[in-house]
Amino acid sequence: MSSPERAAPSLQRRLALQFSLALGALLVTLFVVLDALVDRELYARMDQGLADRAHTIAAFVRAHPDPAEFGELGRLMPEYELPAHTDFFELWNPDGSTWARSASSAGHPLARPPQAPTTDAPVHYDLRLPDRHPGRAVAVALRDTPRAGDPPRLLVVASERAPHDQLERAIHHTLLAGIVLAIALTVLIAHFAVRRGLAPLRAFSRRLAALDPQQPPREGLLAPALPREIEPFAQALEAAFARLYATIDSERRFARDVAHELRTPLAEIRTSIEAARRTPADDEAIGAAFAASIEAVERMQRAIDTLLMLARQEAGLAAAAVDPLDLPPLLGQLADALAATAAARGVRLVRALPPQLWVRSDVGALERIVSNLLRNAIEYAPAGSTLTMSLEAGHDGARLCIINPAPQLHCDDLPHLGQRFWRKSRSGGTAAHAGLGLALAAALAQGLGLRLTFALHDGDLHAVLAPLPTL
Repeated sequence: MSSPERAAPSLQRRLALQFSLALGALLVTLFVVLDALVDRELYARMDQGLADRAHTIAAFVRAHPDPAEFGELGRLMPEYELPAHTDFFELWNPDGSTWARSASSAGHPLARPPQAPTTDAPVHYDLRLPDRHPGRAVAVALRDTPRAGDPPRLLVVASERAPHDQLERAIHHTLLAGIVLAIALTVLIAHFAVRRGLAPLRAFSRRLAALDPQQPPREGLLAPALPREIEPFAQALEAAFARLYATIDSERRFARDVAHELRTPLAEIRTSIEAARRTPADDEAIGAAFAASIEAVERMQRAIDTLLMLARQEAGLAAAAVDPLDLPPLLGQLADALAATAAARGVRLVRALPPQLWVRSDVGALERIVSNLLRNAIEYAPAGSTLTMSLEAGHDGARLCIINPAPQLHCDDLPHLGQRFWRKSRSGGTAAHAGLGLALAAALAQGLGLRLTFALHDGDLHAVLAPLPTL
């Protein structure tokens, strides 16, 4: 039993969650740090206030060494004289007996510090106050003693910490509420921001879904402009779609061209067979029918082979094998191979080739290009005319030019040269030419990174192949 397909994860949900978690963690960290800093500052101020009071009382003790005069402190600091007040102090002699105690203590002693303070380092600590409330105290060692040489006396000043605790809790709750609200707003903002940020991607996906499989988009996938982060993805996808549309168009054109080219030969074959059937006893007619059928089949085979080669070239499946090549000898061999054909047509072939010119190219592809150009020039040049093939080196590479008289061509015909099955005459080409030679030459030239151009000068057609990279 196959397991059910897992739902595709949501990029928007993932980004919003990660964004919320990151900001949430940052806000929680901020809350902890701020709460700790507030607590530290709050209780530091409380300890500083206790230390200031301890210094005041210590100064009074130094100024009034007689305990009988200690009642003056109540006039200066009445908070220590009121019963049930939240401020307390107690002064111990070196032997541990109480030298003075605040009236607010109601006779109850204060808890001594966990460790003895020094004259330079007071001790702050928490304790239970005489009124049983939690408090905070500071213990100070007094150097001034009644008798010289005695150990320092111990002074403890305490105060109830409830107001500070309440303020600390209020600040804590305020910070916590603010952080919770900030996290909630962060989640909403993250969801909105991510959704808004992914809006171009959703629009892009809608554009992809609306693509016509039969027709590429006129304005491309990058219109309207996409965010910078999505552009590389869109460019790669656009290039892939361009290749896909080109492949589809090539296959469609191949099928159309095959159907176009096979229509006439098949009709010729059928006509020949039907003619042979009408005269079954005529051996000469049957032989002519077979000869016409074989000629039509050969023409179909040439056309199909050429179309397959064109399809491979346009699909980029025929990789060029670039090697060093001495071009003039190759051009001479091709001219020699077509000399008989040119003589039969009454065309004179003139060569203007240097003795040696090395280039880098694919020998087979270059041979096919030049052979097709020469065959086309010989086939359509008027009888008694002269065809010229020249080769010269330039600053950007070698340049091959084939010139033949073409009185039947006009400037408007030049853009059609190299198109499949295009012929100047609507009646069709010859048995040897189906209108694919120049198309194949142009495709092979493009595969080699060359330009095949055509121009008319004074009735002569100039076919130029350049630039051939020289060594």
